[in-house]
Amino acid sequence: MRMRDLTVCILCVAAAAGCGPSGYELLVDATPEAQWDDAESKILTNVRQLTDEKMNIGDSGEAYFSPDGRRIIFQSYPPGESEYQMYTLELTEQFTAKRDTIRRVSPPGGACTCGFFRPDGVGILYASSYLNPSLPNPNFYHRTGSNYTWNMPGGMDILTADLNGDNPRQLTTTVGYDAEGSYSHDGKQIVFTSDRGGNPDLYVMNADGSGVRQLTNKPGYDGGPFFSPDGKRVIFRADRLQDDHLQLFVINADGSGERQLTAHSTVVNWAPFWHPNGQSIVFTTSLHGHRNYEAYLLNIETGRQQRVTHRARFDGLPVFNADGSKMMWTSQRGPSGRSQVFVADFKLPEGF
Repeated sequence: MRMRDLTVCILCVAAAAGCGPSGYELLVDATPEAQWDDAESKILTNVRQLTDEKMNIGDSGEAYFSPDGRRIIFQSYPPGESEYQMYTLELTEQFTAKRDTIRRVSPPGGACTCGFFRPDGVGILYASSYLNPSLPNPNFYHRTGSNYTWNMPGGMDILTADLNGDNPRQLTTTVGYDAEGSYSHDGKQIVFTSDRGGNPDLYVMNADGSGVRQLTNKPGYDGGPFFSPDGKRVIFRADRLQDDHLQLFVINADGSGERQLTAHSTVVNWAPFWHPNGQSIVFTTSLHGHRNYEAYLLNIETGRQQRVTHRARFDGLPVFNADGSKMMWTSQRGPSGRSQVFVADFKLPEGF
């Protein structure tokens, strides 16, 4: 989900799958910034930008916190390169960027997407096609009206590496697309998307790549999965009608009890992420137009929803730190109008 190729971890943002829209033609909105700020301030305060072009990177997004909240991992375009690569960046105690700590942690060649930290904080997880850079990189989703594209590189595999990117180790070896991986909170399992069965479905494997089992087996794409804080459920997005309109689902970690959370419509709902309370999620929606994605909260027990971000451009791929006091997301609200990573203090509203 990002912005030159807003990529959702469907690459999530690798023009990706996971991870949004691409080639945005933005709408002009005359609403004063002060009104937007006032609307957001009920939930978000102290908004600050973490990444920008002066860091010698291009469009950036789909960022996740380390377990201690002192680092983030995200994807960005390196200068002169056409594919996303993985970067890490250290944060201060005030959750501002330590600009001189930005570090590329993915090897050269191929495309990368969907970075995540190991729960013990000493390693990273991401998907890359660097072992198979010559394989085709077809568009999986493309909507002319909303201009969002996800790519699903045929040679994408899930890797682990040290925190600094050293010692990459391949966890998946099947031909096709293996990506969009994330850990359970105890670090013992990884949930991910794979088309090894001919259709992009959810799978779970042990943290060392063993014990792979299929979690979903339905028509259309299933992706962007995350374990709940207690490890008992998985939240994800799916295109069950195969009409390019993603919707949100939750399923038990054993594959039972699947439940749809957002209704089928022309609205795209994707990039869900758990709040630490395990009752609510934050997600991205096109409810206000396919050129104005916004972040919303959803209580998955009551169905209650509330808008979180308020801007005329893209705001999406929202995530929380471990205690839920900070929300980080990808936005085009900065001076350049390009996709970059932002963070804010977060206050959970009543009812969520």
